[in-house]
Amino acid sequence: MSFYRHFVERTDFEIFVATDNAEVQQYEVPYQFLRFDVPKWLKRMLHTRLYKWFWHYNQLIAGYFVPHEVWRAARTFNPDLVFTVAGSWNWTARVAQRVARRLRVPLVASFNDWFDFGVLMHPSFRRSIERGFRNFYRDCDLAFCTSEGMLEALGPHPNANVLYPIGDSMLDINRDFIPFTPNGRPATVFFAGSLSAWYGPMVEQLVRASSDFNLRFEIFGSNAGWSPDFDNAARTSGVYRGQVPFDRLKAHAQKADLLLLPMGFGAECAQTERTSFKTKFLDYLTFQKPIIIWGPEYCSAVRVAREFDAAECYTSPDTAGCAATLQNVARSPERQKQLVANALRMYHSRFEPSQIHAVLLTECEKLVRRQRR
Repeated sequence: MSFYRHFVERTDFEIFVATDNAEVQQYEVPYQFLRFDVPKWLKRMLHTRLYKWFWHYNQLIAGYFVPHEVWRAARTFNPDLVFTVAGSWNWTARVAQRVARRLRVPLVASFNDWFDFGVLMHPSFRRSIERGFRNFYRDCDLAFCTSEGMLEALGPHPNANVLYPIGDSMLDINRDFIPFTPNGRPATVFFAGSLSAWYGPMVEQLVRASSDFNLRFEIFGSNAGWSPDFDNAARTSGVYRGQVPFDRLKAHAQKADLLLLPMGFGAECAQTERTSFKTKFLDYLTFQKPIIIWGPEYCSAVRVAREFDAAECYTSPDTAGCAATLQNVARSPERQKQLVANALRMYHSRFEPSQIHAVLLTECEKLVRRQRR
């Protein structure tokens, strides 16, 4: 979504997309694209009992071999630069690197997630993949890091910049905010985003812990990783609404009272939450409702929100405490107004979409100009 907003909704770039993701064929996209895949023999081996070993071949080696159709399309399109998403790590980033070097044009990469987020990984190959990820970062002619935490984790680079995800535009900045006041109905808590990995279980535990609080949840997203029992109950009760188009999502958010942003606790996700930056946080800013972040002190969302006091931050994994925080904000109209005003200030100061897009456009243009000299 973020790069769709950069490259498709704006007219500064002419693009050709080459991807191994079959989802591109499900839509009528307004750009040229090529769907490619790993060799047939490798695809077959990825569906055998040896799949873990061949998955790592895919992650470590396959990207060095550029599919013929990708190379033909790249030569025909004749780009000024090659852009790829390098984090979390995927073999297609290496394909992009090889194409850029063979065409002798700059390689630009965005590091949106830490290398291991959502990646099948045998412990024996972890160091090799991380080493490749870091080497790839250093080899980029221009690297975009999605947060200060990502830039810190990846380290020095001669041409690296922080490029936050680009959120939706705020259409009505003069709209008066009317705080929620308890009048016998529960406060509606809205969440929209990924429910995979640790996020689904976090949301499930919070909803279960909120049964004694005057709260009502509306949850939107896909790939829910919570329990089957909760899934059935959440669908039946209308708590879980599935995945809906963004326009419908905005309409639901406008009717909600509080916006929830969970970030994972625990050692297994600490580096991911230090380095990632959730696009939904920036979309939340445009909804102009109080935001509650539930995550550790070191996570990127809490770090930024603290600067502006733009969200109520609850930094303990205790679910009952998070539910109490949600209810306390719902009971304080003054705190709600303060949070919305501070979030608006943060949006205009740092996260207004045209400002973020200008970073990408300016740095890419500088790189192409240097290349042409």
